[in-house]
Parts: sequence; structure tokens; C-alpha cells
Amino acid sequence: MSMTDMKKKQKKIIREQLDDTLRRFSTIASVNRPMRGWIRAIRDALGMNMRQFANRLGVSKSRIPRIEQDEITGSLTLKTMNRVAEKLDCVFVYGFVPRTSLDDTGVCQASCRLN
Repeated sequence: MSMTDMKKKQKKIIREQLDDTLRRFSTIASVNRPMRGWIRAIRDALGMNMRQFANRLGVSKSRIPRIEQDEITGSLTLKTMNRVAEKLDCVFVYGFVPRTSLDDTGVCQASCRLN
């Protein structure tokens, strides 16, 4: 077997292993974010007002609506999302869930033009 064939086989194995891992997240891909965002939903569920939440985060009360709005618009940094999750006793989960599989996408890349 040539080095090129070995590398192709190794890449295919890596893709398949990652596909197996990512398949576990496929059920959450269909979960919609609450209209007011996850931060607000969790804060409300915990019965935490803005002042209490601000104290936990170590920010001013006026910063809370901005944090919650930035989550909805997608402009809140991953660092802040992680910090907020910790203060809400949650785990911030970030990832990509392939629509099909990485293997299918790889095959399509070789023969199709992806958008």
C-alpha cells in the first residue's frame, strides 16, 4: 500500500470516529433556543432576578439585559457564555453537528461544490 493510500485510509478512519462521536449530538441539533435565550430561561427557572444574577457574575445590574440580548443576537463571546453557564451551575456546550456525516460531506467535496 502506498503512503498516499495509507494517508487516505487514516483520514477516513478519523472521519468515521469523529462521526461516531458527533452522532451522539444529533438529537440536540433539533432543540430550539428559547425565544428569550438560554441565559434568561435558566435564570427565570432558578427564580433569579437581574440583581442576584449580576452579583453572581460580578457585573452591574444594567449589564444583564445586554448579556441576555447579546446571546440572542449571537454576539456574546464563547468565553462569556462559559462564564455565565458556570455561574448558573450549568455546563456550556459548544460544537458542530453535521447535517449528514463527515464521510458523506468528504465524498461530496470531492465531487460537488459546497456552499
